[in-house]
Formats: sequence, C-alpha cells, structure tokens
Amino acid sequence: MNHIFTIALNTYKESVRNKVFYIILVFALLLLAFSLVLASLALGEDDRIIKQIGLSAINVFGLLLAAFVGVNLVYEELDKRTIYTIIASGVSRTSFIIGKFLGLFLTVVINVLIMGFLLCLLVGFWPESNITVTLIFAIFLFLFEMMIISALAVLFSSFSTPILSAVLTFMCYVIGHMSEDLIEWSRRLMDDGATGVANLLRVLYFVLPNLEIYNLKNQVIYHEDIGSLGYVTLLYPFAAILYTAILLLIAAISFNRRDFK
Repeated sequence: MNHIFTIALNTYKESVRNKVFYIILVFALLLLAFSLVLASLALGEDDRIIKQIGLSAINVFGLLLAAFVGVNLVYEELDKRTIYTIIASGVSRTSFIIGKFLGLFLTVVINVLIMGFLLCLLVGFWPESNITVTLIFAIFLFLFEMMIISALAVLFSSFSTPILSAVLTFMCYVIGHMSEDLIEWSRRLMDDGATGVANLLRVLYFVLPNLEIYNLKNQVIYHEDIGSLGYVTLLYPFAAILYTAILLLIAAISFNRRDFK
C-alpha cells in the first residue's frame, strides 16, 4: 500500500511540473474569462452563457489533461527505463498501475476543483446569476467522468503507444457521450436488416461507459430537474467507481503480461 501512495504522489508531482498541466489550466481560465465577455454582450442570456462555457471548459480541459498526461504515464517509465528500477525495488506491476492512476486522477481532480471554484466565483459575483445545487452536482459528477477517462488512458497506455492511446481515449469519450444514439441506431439498422453492424453497435453500447449520465450542463443552463438526488449522489458515482475498478484490473493484467525487453 505504501508503494501505491508513493507512486501516486510522485506521479502527481511529475504531472504538476509538466508544462501541459499549466498550459491547459491557463487556457481553461482564459476561456472562463472569455465567458464574461460574451455574457456582457448577451441581453438576458448572461447566466446561461457563463454556466455553459464554464462547464464546457471544465469538461473539455479535464479531458485533455487526463488524456495527454495519462497516455504518457507508462510510456515514459519504459522509455526512460526507470521501470526496471521501480520493479527491482519490490513494487509489483499492479501497484505500479494503481499508483499511476491515483496520481493522474489526483491531478485531474485538483484541476477540475480549481476551475469549478473559479466558475462558482464568477457565477456568484455576476449580477442576475446564482450558484445552484444543480451546478455543484454538475461539477461533482465531472469528477467521476474524469475518473473513468483517467482509467481508460492508463489502460491504453499499459499496452500501446501514446498516440494510439490518446486516439482510443478520445474515441471512448465521444462514443460514451453517444450511448443513447448507439442503441437507437442499432434498432434502426436491425429493422433495415443490417444485423452485423447493429450487433456491433449494441456491443459498444454495453461495453463502453455511458458518460452522458455525468453531463448535467443542460439541467444547469435551463434549470431542469435533475431527478432523484439518490441516483446523482450514489448510483452514478458508484457505477463510475465500479467501471474504473474493472478497467484498472484489465490494465494490471495487461501490464503484468507485457514484456519489457
């Protein structure tokens, strides 16, 4: 357990020192500031614009951070050959994978919380705008979406190159937000007789996570009901934790079978 926390802490420190972290954070902050400019030009729509751009910035830049940092975690250790020293010191490959994930996720969490805090400040101080419970829950659920994305990045980096890992991570993100569309397309294709493609879409629907359930932007912007708070606060986060555990298990198995030579 100490090995896991040590690797996680070192991963976090390396990620913070990485220029990508600061570049993404700066761009996110600039985008939040830009939302104020657009809000000042929109008559009666300033509240919606600030919240929409702010939540989109948190989501997109959190994704970029998880993807670009996560896909290099294992590759850099292999490229610099520091993995041999780590394994030789008694750290198991499974502990290495879990530690890398925790360090990456900690970096993403801090990034999301900083942007979320600044967004709440903007909303709180902007006239005719207010911080709602739905806004807080939207930021809260972003953390669990980023948990899944971080686990996907670590999984792909355990057996692939950084470029391919990044492509696969982004593909899973896009498909994950199209889950309902996938099942609808599969029904239409099944009716048209294209059973092969329809079954493939169904497999993707059941295998890949439904990331859209962690997206509350429309509910925040249009003041819609988010339904039972039990689903938001317990079921959806639990599903993310369970799915992340499965991804890390697969990543650990893949990494244990990987030949470093």
